[in-house]
Amino acid sequence: MEQPFIPSLKQVAEAAEKLPIPDLWPEDSYLIPIANSHTEQDLKFDKLAFRNLDKEVCYHWVYDGKVTVETTTP
Repeated sequence: MEQPFIPSLKQVAEAAEKLPIPDLWPEDSYLIPIANSHTEQDLKFDKLAFRNLDKEVCYHWVYDGKVTVETTTP
């Protein structure tokens, strides 16, 4: 039985740097391939809506339902 792939925080952080701006991305998820021991694994980030302090809806990328990625506009 094959072990499930669990990325390191470094791999998640490096993948997160490649994410598009969530407000501009039309899909609800984004896959980023990363190298892992002679194979590629996909890290899936989901786009979730949050309300900021002004009660406005804003979007953030979330990895595995546990890590929220802060994105900045270029």
